[in-house]
Amino acid sequence: MEFLLVLSKSDARLAAAEAVSVFGLRSFVWEGNLLLFRSGSPHLAGRLAYSNTLARVLFRARIEDIRKRFVEFQWSRVYETNFSVRIRNFGNRKLGFSEADLAALVWRRLKNPAVCLKNPHTQILLVVSGNEAYCCLVLSEVAHGFGSRKPSLRPGFSPVSLDPRLARAIVNLTGIRKGVLLDPFCGTGGLLIEAGLMGFKVVGYDVDERMLDRCISNFRHLGISRFSLALQDATTMSSHYDYVVTDLPYGRNSVSTQPIDKLYFDFLSRLKGILGKRAVVVFPDSVDFRPIVRKCGLKVCGEFTHYVHKSLSKRIVVVSP
Repeated sequence: MEFLLVLSKSDARLAAAEAVSVFGLRSFVWEGNLLLFRSGSPHLAGRLAYSNTLARVLFRARIEDIRKRFVEFQWSRVYETNFSVRIRNFGNRKLGFSEADLAALVWRRLKNPAVCLKNPHTQILLVVSGNEAYCCLVLSEVAHGFGSRKPSLRPGFSPVSLDPRLARAIVNLTGIRKGVLLDPFCGTGGLLIEAGLMGFKVVGYDVDERMLDRCISNFRHLGISRFSLALQDATTMSSHYDYVVTDLPYGRNSVSTQPIDKLYFDFLSRLKGILGKRAVVVFPDSVDFRPIVRKCGLKVCGEFTHYVHKSLSKRIVVVSP
């Protein structure tokens, strides 16, 4: 069985890496805004932040053969109650047929067919990429309501808190399936909120008690109950965790007066000692993280650049011990 995932246009590279991590894919094909795979855990699609649609591939065909294949396919194998046909054309080419044309071909192959354009039980999706098209049965549309929990709407507000969509993708890049997730610079809890909403137990450290109070307010506001917070310096932490995520402070630490590069080095050195499997660390793009990470003995498994505004981009770095 082959699956197709339609990735977000905003950052297809990050979206592909997120899906590979969540699904645990060992073999896949990434083509622009499409990710194709045959094995993994597609039932976890609801966790994804940078993907739109998960579908099962019914057949592939060249563009010129699509009408013929629609006529030949046994639509009764997938039809339930009613249907619709949609086309996603990533090839930006003229197709010579419309959604209505294809729907008419499906209609003729069914007994007592019914069309429903708003919430169809059977959603047929034709995805066009280059000269090839994938005819798919939509399994799920991914939506999370990120706008309803953006930082400005949370009771414990911080202007530097991560966008919820990006925060979720960062959590997913760890590959966590079960267990506990630590954020050693948790602030008001942006990363931990997304992990908590996905059902993981979360642990947060910070050196600012006010931030921890705001974090608790945010957890309560969003119904997150499986958490533990502590007034703890990330450079002296000792407990072991398999999965760690954090968005590093960009200026001088609000309590410590040590230079920021020393803070990064001390933290990453400690991370090397307590990390079991994987961490995702967010750096400002003004910092050359590679020599620091290398000196601390951590391995870089992946890196991504995320544009925030004209004076700031973030470097999302996946590391392992």
